Amino acid sequence: MRNMHKYEELTPFEFEQEKKRASIIYLTSGPLEYHEECNALGIDPCKGYEWCLAVAERVGGIVFPMLPLAPSGNPLRTREQLFGDFGKEPPYTGKYHSQPGMYPGVFSSLETCRMVFQELLETFALHLEFKMCVFMGSHGPSGNLCKTIVKECGAEIPDIGYSPHHPLGTLHGMKIMAVGSLDYNLDIIRKFYADHRIGRINHGGLWEAAINYAINPEYFQPEYLDPEKYPPMYGALKEEHAEDLLRPVRSEYRQFTPEFARELFDVTVERFAADVKQNYEKLIQK
Repeated sequence: MRNMHKYEELTPFEFEQEKKRASIIYLTSGPLEYHEECNALGIDPCKGYEWCLAVAERVGGIVFPMLPLAPSGNPLRTREQLFGDFGKEPPYTGKYHSQPGMYPGVFSSLETCRMVFQELLETFALHLEFKMCVFMGSHGPSGNLCKTIVKECGAEIPDIGYSPHHPLGTLHGMKIMAVGSLDYNLDIIRKFYADHRIGRINHGGLWEAAINYAINPEYFQPEYLDPEKYPPMYGALKEEHAEDLLRPVRSEYRQFTPEFARELFDVTVERFAADVKQNYEKLIQK
């Protein structure tokens, strides 16, 4: 059965009909990335894509195919920072050294991501003539780049903090809103962590495992956290949180419940959809 909000599954007539109903296109980006041994590698692009599909079901619009493309780092890494001498013009010298903790992730340089994002946005505005683009970076650095581009298009986005409402930028007449992974759900995560005495919101921790599970229960495999059965790629996780620890701990995953996974997904979609609906209704009323 086709999903009538997926760009690639629509016929030209169906595409045009949905665009008339709600002239919104959704673009999501995130890398394939290591999120500890228990999580499927595609959580970043998958979570943004699934959220956008759920929002499109409520509000309308067309979701562009999932884009597994994103930068890494803060500040965002350039090609030369990612590849060393191999990021320069040939002839190449020296040896390529993989950056610690990045395998088996696939990241792209700031230059490449910016070029692709900008070109897609221009295509949506000039060629396809959408009225609004929802631009989701469902990975920290990707979200930062999305918001930077939209700020350059005139949106007044705060540098720090999360908000349930997102201002719009304008590119060639098309309005753009930039969204990140934690923009609609950080309070839910913080409350659950406080209630269950989980020390820190870490990359690949319980919150992302819960989102993975909500997308597909098979994307979260906690048995792989047993270092005696499955040798971990980056060393075994600690059992309990410590002040200077920047990775999740094994005890936090034992606090997982399907109910939390569903609540986190549903609240994110509900708030995200309300924000998109509010922005789009204001746009078409002008």
